[in-house]
Amino acid sequence: MTVLRAALVQETDRARAMLDFRSVYEANVGAIWRFLQRLGVPERHLEDATQDTFIIAHRQLASFRGASSLKTWLHGIAVRVAKDYRRREARKGGWEPLSQGLLDERRSPHEAAEDQQALRQVLQVLEELAEPQRAVFVLVELEGLTAPEVAEVLETNVNTVSTRLRAARQRFNARIEALGGLP
Repeated sequence: MTVLRAALVQETDRARAMLDFRSVYEANVGAIWRFLQRLGVPERHLEDATQDTFIIAHRQLASFRGASSLKTWLHGIAVRVAKDYRRREARKGGWEPLSQGLLDERRSPHEAAEDQQALRQVLQVLEELAEPQRAVFVLVELEGLTAPEVAEVLETNVNTVSTRLRAARQRFNARIEALGGLP
C-alpha cells in the first residue's frame, strides 16, 4: 500500500508542477519571445529560442527558490539562450537583420511606414551596441526591469549595469541623432 501511496503522491506532485509550468508559460511566453527578438535572435530561430528558454525553465522550475522574481529568472535564462543563438549565428559567418516586428494593422499605410522606418532605425542602432550594453539597454528601456533586476539577470553588480546603461543610452541617442532622429 505504501508503494501505491508514494506513486500517487509523486503523480500529484508532477501534476502540480505541470500546472505551475503551464501558468508560467502562458503568462510569460509573449514577453520572452519579444525579449529574445530584441536581443537579436534571428527571426528564423525565435520560436526555437523561446522553446529552449521554456524547456530550461521547465527543467529548473522545481529548483526555483524564489530568490529572485520569476520574471527576472526567466529573463536570465533568455539572455543565455539568446547569447548561444547569436554565437552560433556568428560562427556561421552571417547575421540575419533583426525583424521589423509586428505592426498594428489598424494604422494607416503612412503611419505604418513611419513606424516601420523608426523600428528599422531602432533595431539597427541596437545591433550596433556591444552585447553587454545591448542586453542592459533592452532589459531596462524596453522590458522595464530595474537596475537591481538587470544585475541579477546578467549576474553582475548594479554599478556595472548603471555604467553599461549610461554608455548604451549615450551611444543610442548619438546614433539616432546621426541618423536624423526618429520619423
